Amino acid sequence: MTGEEAIKKAAELRGKGQFQDAIDVIDNNRSSFDDITLLPALMNGLYAAKELGDQEQAKRIAAEIAQIEPELPSIQEYL
Repeated sequence: MTGEEAIKKAAELRGKGQFQDAIDVIDNNRSSFDDITLLPALMNGLYAAKELGDQEQAKRIAAEIAQIEPELPSIQEYL
């Protein structure tokens, strides 16, 4: 699965309320993301973790995002 396909699949799963599955798609396809697709992929994972209500996964993903965009407003509550 390409990075773009993984992002689309995760978004589709989020839309169906399958939040953990969306996170798993992102986590299981990490090697397919490049510099352009990594941030959108991680953001999808963060949104899924928020929607799932899983603070631990949200913190883990936010920490990864912070390595790329440390000032991003949507991650601040998890850092």
